[in-house]
Amino acid sequence: MIDILFIQNDFIASYVLEKQIERLGYRSIGKIEAGEAIIERVAELKPDLVIMDAELDGKQNPLEVAECLTTDFKTPVVFITPVRDIDFKRKAMLIKHVAYLYRPVHLETLRKAIENVYPYIKMKRILLVEDDYIICMLLEKQIRRMGYEIAGTAESGELAIDLSRKEKPDLVLMDIELKGDIDGIETVRRIQDFSTPSIIYLTGNTDSKTRKIAEETNPHGFFVKPVDMEVLKHQIRESVEMQNAS
Repeated sequence: MIDILFIQNDFIASYVLEKQIERLGYRSIGKIEAGEAIIERVAELKPDLVIMDAELDGKQNPLEVAECLTTDFKTPVVFITPVRDIDFKRKAMLIKHVAYLYRPVHLETLRKAIENVYPYIKMKRILLVEDDYIICMLLEKQIRRMGYEIAGTAESGELAIDLSRKEKPDLVLMDIELKGDIDGIETVRRIQDFSTPSIIYLTGNTDSKTRKIAEETNPHGFFVKPVDMEVLKHQIRESVEMQNAS
C-alpha cells in the first residue's frame, strides 16, 4: 500500500481526493495546510508520495518544494490544481517524478499519474524466502504496505527455485540459513542460472566468510537480522530504481 500525504488548503477538494485514493487502494496518512513547514512534516511522516496544490501560502515556492521532495527525499509529487498556469506546468514537468493534473480529476487519470511518477510501483513482484514464520509474516506485511505484490513465500531453497521459475519475481529477499538441503547462497546461484532478479540477503549469520561468499552472487543488499525496516525499505526501492533504469 502506498502512503500519500496531502498538502492542500481546499478542504472539499482534499476530501474528494482522499476518497479517490482509497478507491485506488492507497492510504492517506494526513493532510497539512500549504502554509505549514512542509519539508519538516514530510521528514516526520515519511510519505511514499505527496499530492500538493500548485499554490502555497507564505513564502514557499511550490516548484522549489517539489524539487526538494523529489531530490532529497525521493518522494514523488503530484500537483493537482484548478489553476491553468501553462508556464508553471511547463516548469513543474521538468522535475523528475512530478505530475500535474487539473481539478476535477477523474479516477483513472489520477491512477495513471501516480503510477507514472512513482517508479517503485512498476516492480510489483517480490519472492520472500525465509524459514522463520514470524519474521516472514512481518516482512510480508511490510512489503505489501510498500505497494508490492508477494510473488510467493518459501522456507526452503528447493521451493524458492520452483517458485522463481513459475512466478518470475523481480526481487528476492533471501535468508541464508534455510530448511532443506541447500542454503540461500546456493539457492541464489541456481536461480541465476535461469533468471536475473535483484537479490537482497537477510541473515542472522554475521560471519565475514559467509558474507564474502554471498557477495560473489552480486546482491543488491546484505542485512543482518534483526533488520531495520526503514533501511530495508530504502534498499528495496534503490533496487527497483536500478531495474527501472536498466
